[in-house]
Amino acid sequence: MGQPRRLGAAKKEQQDDSIMGVSSADSDPLPFQCLAKDPEMCERARFVDVDYRQLIDKKCEMILDTQQLRDVLSHIVLTTSAEAVRLRSDRYLAIGCDLSDTGKLHEVLQNEFDLPSCQVLCIAEVSVTYMEVQAADALISWAACLGDVRFCLLEQYLPEDVDHPFAKTMMKHFNKLGTPLRSILQYPKLHDQESRFQDRQWISVIARSLWDLWSDDNFLPPGQRMALNAVEPFDEWEEFALFTSHYFLLVAATAPNQLEIPVQNEHIRPSSSISSTPHIGSIKYSSTHLSLSYSESSEQQAKRRFGALFPALPGILLHHGGLGTQARLNSTDVCGRGDDTLISENLSLPPSVIGARMCHTVTSIDGTRSLLVGGRVSPDQALSDCWIVRNSLWERVDDLPLPLYRHSATSLELSGSTQGVLVYGGKTSGGVTVNVWLLWQEFTGWVKVKQSSDSLLKPRFSAAMTSTGGREGILLGGMAEDGTIIAEIWHWLIEDTSTQASIALRLRSTKSDDWQGLGKVVWRFGAHFCWTSASLLLVGGFCAQELLPRKYDILGLTSCRPQSDDLDALHWVPFGMDYAAEGPRILFVGLSTYSDLGDVAVVGGGAVCFSFGTYWNEGIWTLRCGADSANQKWRPLDILAHTVTTTEKKSYLHMERNTACQQSQPLAVPRIRIEVKKDFEKVLNKSEPVILEDLDIGTCTQKWTLDYLKAKVDEDRSVVVHEAVDGHMSFVTKNFRYVNKSFGDFVKELSKGSKQYLRSLAANKPVETPANISVDFPELSPDFCLPPQLEQVVQNAHSSPLRISGPVTMWLHYDVRDQKAEVMANVLCQIRGTKKLILYPPWDVKYLDVHPGSSSSSINVFDVSHDPPSSLAHTHPYEANLGPGDVLFIPPLWLHTASPQEDISIAVNVFFRNLDAGYAVGKDVYGNRDLQAYERGRKDVERIAKGFEGLPPDVGQFYLDRLAEELGTKARGFGSLP
Repeated sequence: MGQPRRLGAAKKEQQDDSIMGVSSADSDPLPFQCLAKDPEMCERARFVDVDYRQLIDKKCEMILDTQQLRDVLSHIVLTTSAEAVRLRSDRYLAIGCDLSDTGKLHEVLQNEFDLPSCQVLCIAEVSVTYMEVQAADALISWAACLGDVRFCLLEQYLPEDVDHPFAKTMMKHFNKLGTPLRSILQYPKLHDQESRFQDRQWISVIARSLWDLWSDDNFLPPGQRMALNAVEPFDEWEEFALFTSHYFLLVAATAPNQLEIPVQNEHIRPSSSISSTPHIGSIKYSSTHLSLSYSESSEQQAKRRFGALFPALPGILLHHGGLGTQARLNSTDVCGRGDDTLISENLSLPPSVIGARMCHTVTSIDGTRSLLVGGRVSPDQALSDCWIVRNSLWERVDDLPLPLYRHSATSLELSGSTQGVLVYGGKTSGGVTVNVWLLWQEFTGWVKVKQSSDSLLKPRFSAAMTSTGGREGILLGGMAEDGTIIAEIWHWLIEDTSTQASIALRLRSTKSDDWQGLGKVVWRFGAHFCWTSASLLLVGGFCAQELLPRKYDILGLTSCRPQSDDLDALHWVPFGMDYAAEGPRILFVGLSTYSDLGDVAVVGGGAVCFSFGTYWNEGIWTLRCGADSANQKWRPLDILAHTVTTTEKKSYLHMERNTACQQSQPLAVPRIRIEVKKDFEKVLNKSEPVILEDLDIGTCTQKWTLDYLKAKVDEDRSVVVHEAVDGHMSFVTKNFRYVNKSFGDFVKELSKGSKQYLRSLAANKPVETPANISVDFPELSPDFCLPPQLEQVVQNAHSSPLRISGPVTMWLHYDVRDQKAEVMANVLCQIRGTKKLILYPPWDVKYLDVHPGSSSSSINVFDVSHDPPSSLAHTHPYEANLGPGDVLFIPPLWLHTASPQEDISIAVNVFFRNLDAGYAVGKDVYGNRDLQAYERGRKDVERIAKGFEGLPPDVGQFYLDRLAEELGTKARGFGSLP
């Protein structure tokens, strides 16, 4: 009883009494959990804690001091200091005794129980391994003599050797603490542990790793595995697999047939239902062995895992993003085959505006273009932005239809010279696993690919995928939503891209009978496909049930021979791997690979090894097939500091537009629906503009015509309106004037097409008080409301002005924000008419003629047909088209301008904030004053500049340029924060 399910379930026998013996740390709560959760099951059981005297005394104090622990015990007696039994109750004993002294322990138990009539379960949770091996073996032998006994043992083992990175880190940790794992060296393997018990009179013994048990539905049902993600989105699967692969659970019994043999889990059994599929091409097997040579890391190379590796120039690779030692990264390392130091004016690193991320992909399309897709910040915050680099120049392209990370991606040739990127699966925000195919082409952007209805493809993430030529490819393994590895390989074929792209899927077979156990190690998650001149290689990752054996870290894939019974089957073949003598052992976890059809570069990777420490792959490995390659091996390259600065500017400021004086084509602001307030919190966290559809903002969308407003609002009420000279108002040139007039006159003139604009002010003390539609227009406020999904807006509202506009365009400007992107955000609720807005991300401000100290631009971005500023070619505009009922979220520091598309536009926008400090000095009733820090900083700039007056012009400029570069470095540093 109290025994783990199915690992070894004891047959029930009617006995007079039972003991649960617990050899554990001083704070183990197992007896109290059992007594509290299922007291009926424990009616005929007594729990016994055995540990060192000092530890048991400490535990007894804890029990007596904790009401919840005392409540589950009855008739508690604390014994005298001379007794071995330190605390006694009806269902619980605490014994202070060295487990090495089995004679004394036997005597104590014999005085308390009639041992021959008891059924005994001994539990040792990571405790026996700390004992001297001879004493631990004696304890196991003694326990077998107690009669009807089961022994449950949980501790560490070595699935590989002691030099495995996780094992090495674990052993080093315990040695440093002065508590070495003694048994692990004597009994390193599971079969060693089983033999250990069998040699000491235990008749039935089963030992399985925790990783094996995790995927066994009989031991842990899928619902319990899924519950892990319900607590919080979980994405440390590699670390979890490493940890559970180094711990085992053993159950032994002293009588035969007392343990049930568990059934193999379907998740780790290759599929038996195979469909006929087209041949995927001739992939010939080469018996050539592999070599893995090593180049040491450079001073500039960062430790990173789950980054992305892609080509920049011939012989040059970039390793971008990933998780570093402290946080996610947006930096880039360079590696190549040339000199240790690289100076190249043509090299362009990803710009800092591409935020820090991990678990993203960068797919090389045709050697001159690469596409960066998605990734994540936290497991709950996936990213949807995508970027293309072509001819060393970066540009943001259409976002994914849904945010993704841990997806699979490959380039493919669609027709003629048309190429694209196919993306499958992965996770989206909230840690939800998806089953979606997406195809990107440069002139069409992202389209969803229709999946054939007869396929039984399960949602998965971290699967291996590659194109095998043309529109075809294969998808292997991956992890299901419940955290188990999927034992499938699929052949896919893109059938049509002209209208609605579709994909045909067929399940493929494998032939692995010639290699004992190979069927288990084929199915993986987190692996990489790499093409070489000899074969298609499957590199790294994790398999089910056990830690991937070192000899199978890399497998080769070939097609079946013509004389095979199944002409379309795939044949997996293991390749031997010859490590070069130099360099540390590589951990095939979280690494990045790139193949140029010759050598394979393997960069980065590593893992957190539970609480034992972190292991990092440092340097670069070159994987080669056969004889020495004519190419030099890959190595880290250092870039001179001035080159980094130059390429940062070139890569983003000088975009690939040949028409340098034309504005970039705006991207459409995405439309989404939110159901609960947590959905809006995700919008805030992402901090990108979105149009919120189908929100209930009241009856205003039906009622608010000009006639209705005129009837409801006092006609004589005085309002201040903007009267414009032409169709575009400029705050810089002031081509409008502020006019006081009655609300009735304003509405009358507006109905005749007058170029006027009302941005309502507070009815009382407008100079001191922000606008509030509920207070300023009580007759209208019942018609307008914000729905529950926008509760955060309501709770942190700063102002809510009513906006009524004729055919006049508002100037381009930004509203005050703070450095945490949480201040004075804006939701614009369109009520009557239609409106077009153009928005720019904060980093475009330097291209939009916003003078120091101002928040407004002089550029009319709606009309750039005549002599437009050349700087517009460097911007990244978004376009939003709003209709009645649409709500536009404008994130912090985004510049925006609006133009009505009809004669009349009516809207309410609500500014909201949630910081108490950092606002501009004085009143800010419009919400357009900059932060105190910025306004004070401008004064500091003036003071610094005056300090160089009187110097020769070239000297002054030299030092001011240096200071400006330092300040720019600080500014770029904000973009690398997690």
